[in-house]
Amino acid sequence: MIEFFNQHSALIAIPAFIVALVAVLPIQSWRKRIVTYSASGGIAFLIVLSLQPGDSTVESSAEAQAVITSGSPVFVEFFSNSCAACLASQPAVKSLEGELNEEVQVLKLNVQDPISSNLVRDYRAFITPTFLVIGRDGEVLWRQSGRLLDKFAALDALKAA
Repeated sequence: MIEFFNQHSALIAIPAFIVALVAVLPIQSWRKRIVTYSASGGIAFLIVLSLQPGDSTVESSAEAQAVITSGSPVFVEFFSNSCAACLASQPAVKSLEGELNEEVQVLKLNVQDPISSNLVRDYRAFITPTFLVIGRDGEVLWRQSGRLLDKFAALDALKAA
């Protein structure tokens, strides 16, 4: 549970705190109140926009397919930069990556990249985040979509792969 309180959750909590603090300030003038609320809302919006899980870990669809068919277990994350659950899952994904052995490969695919469009269709990853564990034979062994990563279930699936 401690994995979910990090810089990402702090960057979401800080703007909310700023907006809440400004809302309780005793400002008498409507002009000053509107300017203050607009400025604090704008700052909060910019902070939230600065959160992004990043880019895909591969440069082409062929490279992604090569990783999937490499003969080793693969943990695949389909994410979007505009997905709140994707942002919130990043600490658990990083923790999972730290616990994996060398033979397991990690593939992160941004669904907004053109290179991932075929893979999104092939693996039916229409909801973000979608996490997959693909076995040595290329078969999907475990799948989770639309919520925070269940790290322990993913680890169990990777150990069985």
